[in-house]
Amino acid sequence: MESKRLSKLPEKVIIPLKQHKGTPCVPLVKKGDKVIIGQKIGDCKDDNDSSVHSSVCGEVQSIEMAPHPDGNKVLSVIIKTNDSTETVQFSPKKNPSQQELIEIIKNSGIVEHYGVPTQSVLKPAGKKIDIVLINATSSEWVGGKFSTPEEYGMQMIDALKLLMKAAGASKGAIVLRFDDAESISAFERVKFEGKQLQVSPLIGNRKIGYYFKDQNSDIVVVSQKRIYGKSILNFFTYNVTGRKVPPGCVPADVGVAICSVKSAKAVYDAVNEGKPYYETVISLEGLANCPSQVLVRIGTPFKDVIEACGGYPAESGKLIANGMRTGVAQYTDEVPVTKTTTRISFQKPEDVQRDEAIACTHCAMCVDACPVELIPSRLAVLADQGRFDECRKMHIDNCIECGECAVICPSKIHILQLIRYAKNAIEKAYEDLPQKESSNLKLGCACGGE
Repeated sequence: MESKRLSKLPEKVIIPLKQHKGTPCVPLVKKGDKVIIGQKIGDCKDDNDSSVHSSVCGEVQSIEMAPHPDGNKVLSVIIKTNDSTETVQFSPKKNPSQQELIEIIKNSGIVEHYGVPTQSVLKPAGKKIDIVLINATSSEWVGGKFSTPEEYGMQMIDALKLLMKAAGASKGAIVLRFDDAESISAFERVKFEGKQLQVSPLIGNRKIGYYFKDQNSDIVVVSQKRIYGKSILNFFTYNVTGRKVPPGCVPADVGVAICSVKSAKAVYDAVNEGKPYYETVISLEGLANCPSQVLVRIGTPFKDVIEACGGYPAESGKLIANGMRTGVAQYTDEVPVTKTTTRISFQKPEDVQRDEAIACTHCAMCVDACPVELIPSRLAVLADQGRFDECRKMHIDNCIECGECAVICPSKIHILQLIRYAKNAIEKAYEDLPQKESSNLKLGCACGGE
């Protein structure tokens, strides 16, 4: 469970004022200002935004548009670091009320890995949450440095209770991956309300209610197969609780809030230590002799993370944020680690796939592989032809972007890219979103690039 902290401080950090879905924060500093660790440097405009804090001590060099891992340029605070370890005064809060918890989460800048501020997940406007889930099925979401497995288990239980209190929910669950023996063992050593916890396998759907009732407790720990994808929340909700999320809706519409281990740990630290969210754990893959997980200050450029972990190999291929299958290839290594960064992947030139797509053979292997029962090959054709209304009629929004269809396709068709292209176009038709400055998923591109 223990993560390695980067020992070398970067010369500068790039802290985006928008690390959440919502409006950018208002900068509270200006060029030449001195800042210290934990200092709030960006303030929320409304209740659906999330504050931003400095992760280092140093001097503000500028506030300017800077590259972001999602391919955009975002207004960011550039800080030249120094070796000081001075921090703001952290103020723990004992037994906070529900409203105090929501304010702590908001002002601590806690954001889910999918970009939604955690307070908006727990207290969505006009909706009632009665179940809170912590998705712990992915190891790279482990959001803190735990000295023992038991400490991890106990802190997650305590964090879940805080999340439930903030949401006003009566039930909560921690969902582990069924083959994660270390995490399962950690929770089975924990006692909750005088009872030894048992990690129950989640067999089929709608079983979560049984476990709540059977254990005569508000909290349960279950395990299931890991679900891949960028848009898994609705599918995850049904898989764990049996509640179907209607098309165009979110888990909150059926009374469910889903948080990650990262945000759960951040809430625990904010309440028990008074510590804002200014550092995060990310996974690394593809670099020789690098640790599997590192604890990184938010704003650290990818370049500095890679150099601290042994540097690039002789030949460079592809740098990807947030996973090989569903992540975004980077056009520069000057992009910073943000609150939504979970993984940095590196590919050597020989590992970069350059297969050319051929005509679909209608084998239907993508249909068999799709976990949400779509027809990916048909959606890809419609997307390629710009027939986006027909894509909507075929429920393209239900795609969780797991990439299984593209992996299994014998014709090497770039199905996932085409589906994302269509979803992006549909979203732009209904919302005024900022244009991409640079990305591997540009509208109008051939969608068959590397």
